[in-house]
Amino acid sequence: MPHPELIGRNDVTERDLFFLSLPSVLDVRGKLNLPSKYFGVLLVCDARNLEDALVVNLARSLIAQGMRYFCSWGNDCERVHDLLDSVIVEDHPDETDESVIITMWYAHESLDEALWQFLYVAFPANDYEKDCHADLAIIVGNSEWTKQAKNRLSDLDELNKTVVGEDDDDDEGAE
Repeated sequence: MPHPELIGRNDVTERDLFFLSLPSVLDVRGKLNLPSKYFGVLLVCDARNLEDALVVNLARSLIAQGMRYFCSWGNDCERVHDLLDSVIVEDHPDETDESVIITMWYAHESLDEALWQFLYVAFPANDYEKDCHADLAIIVGNSEWTKQAKNRLSDLDELNKTVVGEDDDDDEGAE
């Protein structure tokens, strides 16, 4: 598996941004080697043809490597989210509010909005926050999504302008 590429830093969350583009979810295997004990993942893929067992195996691998919050976007992303939740409930039955592995899905958002939510709204639970220094976007099987996500993650100012618009506080001459 190719190694995640460091493409930037989110100064708001103080987490490094990593990017991984793969042709198939089957290619998300092996050690990620992220320089952080804990990390977040945004999985961007069309999951309509993914078997449940493949998603469950992916979830277990990512959690074992330190994933402590997960977001999904693309066709059938709610099912991917639900499968991750089932793994968490099964494998981590003693979770508390402080140690929960947080999951979210973005079925009704654009890719830009999902990226923004992942970077600025999703976060690890308190038990993991101080050792969570990385966000990883995994883009699977779509060259247009890959190009868009990489461009946006490489220029967070532009992503913010696209999603939330211009900052009203920047208006000169406002009284």
